[in-house]
Parts: sequence; C-alpha cells; structure tokens
Amino acid sequence: MIVQHSDLGWVLAEANGEVVYTYGNDTKGGSPTCTGTCATIWNAVTGIPKVSQADTLPGVLGTVTMANGGKQVTYNGLPLYIYAGAPPLSTKGNGVGGLWHVIMLSGSDITYSG
Repeated sequence: MIVQHSDLGWVLAEANGEVVYTYGNDTKGGSPTCTGTCATIWNAVTGIPKVSQADTLPGVLGTVTMANGGKQVTYNGLPLYIYAGAPPLSTKGNGVGGLWHVIMLSGSDITYSG
C-alpha cells in the first residue's frame, strides 16, 4: 500500500496506483458486505497488507476473512476495495451511491528515504 497524490489530494492506493475505497455498509472489524454483483464492480483488495517503505500510515493495515475464506485487506478495521476498471490514480468511485469513499491522507504520510 502506498500514499499517492490524486485529483482529491493524498489517498491510499495499491502499489500499482489503484486507489482503494471503503464501503459505507461495512462495519469496523466485521465481514465484508460487498458480495455478489457488488463485488464484480468493487473488487476486494486481497493479500498480505504491507505499506511501502517510503510511506507511513496514520492507521493500521490488517485483514478480515471473506465468505470464501480468503483474506481481505483492511484499514483501521474496514475492508478495502478497488473500483473495477478504474485507471491508476482515478478517484471516480469516490462518493458513488453515497457509500464509497477514498481514504484521505496527507503528504506528511510520505517519508522519503535516501
């Protein structure tokens, strides 16, 4: 996971630049609720959560178990998703249905090493 600059400001994204979102119907620490048709539009972020060495996050990455037994990445206990088909750094999913939200961060969350 990395901190990237988008048209909305600094946001949390996957290493490939895909901006991640939280879903308003999910609860902190609960199972992901975007399943079925929802999950074809909003893909679960899966794998082992790790933040880039160049970044620090004010929140905590973790995982939650999905219905299929897989692990979905969380931020502060909320499952993360990407908007299917969105190009890198796109935030066009922000605010969709009043339920989808990017994770806003700040430039100070980037710690350049070197």
